[in-house]
Amino acid sequence: MRKFTCITLLLVHFMAFSWPVLAQKEHIKDIRPLLKSLTPEQKLQLLNYLRHLGADIDNEIQQAYERVAMTNQHYVVEHIGLLKKGESNWTPAEVKWNRDTLQFGKISEGTHIIDSFAVRNTGATPYLIRGTKTTCDCLILKSPDHPVMPGETAIVRFEFDSRGKRGVAIPAIIIYDNSFPNKRSILYLKGEITPRKKIRKNPWED
Repeated sequence: MRKFTCITLLLVHFMAFSWPVLAQKEHIKDIRPLLKSLTPEQKLQLLNYLRHLGADIDNEIQQAYERVAMTNQHYVVEHIGLLKKGESNWTPAEVKWNRDTLQFGKISEGTHIIDSFAVRNTGATPYLIRGTKTTCDCLILKSPDHPVMPGETAIVRFEFDSRGKRGVAIPAIIIYDNSFPNKRSILYLKGEITPRKKIRKNPWED
C-alpha cells in the first residue's frame, strides 16, 4: 500500500511540474515548412496518421481540389463520376503510343538502359493501366497509377539489364490496361548485345 501511495505521489508531482512546460510549447498552425524535408512516401504516411487522428477526408479532398488549376478541375469531376460508375463499366479506351518498339542498337553486355514509352489517350474514355509484365530482365520504374484522362499523356519508364545476354535481343513489356481492342498493349525493345571483352592478363592470351 505504501509503495502504491509513493508511486501515486510521484506521478502527481511529475504532472504538476511537467504539464505547464508542455502547455507552454508554441502551437504550430502551418506545418508546410516542416514537410519540405519529407519524401512523398513519408508525406503519405503522415496523411494516414492524420486520418487516424480524425482528419476529415472529405475536407482533404475539397482543399486539394481547390488548389488544382481550374483547367484541371473538370478532370477531377469526371474522375468522381467514373469512380461512381465502376471500372468494370468503362468502355475501352483508345490510346496511341509514341512508339511500339525501342531500337537500342548495339550495346556491350552488362549495359543498363533506362528509357521510357509515352502513351496518349486519344479517345473519350479514361485510360487505366492495371498491371505490367516483362519477358526479360526489365524493371518498370514508373507507370501511372491513376486514370489517364482523354487528351492527357502518361509515361511508362523502365530499366533493362543486359547482363548475361548476347546476340539479338527483343524483350517485351506487356501492359495490361483497358485499351481497345484487347485490353493490353505490348511494347518491345530491340537491339544487339555484344559479348564483353575479357581482360587479358598476358599478351599471348586470346
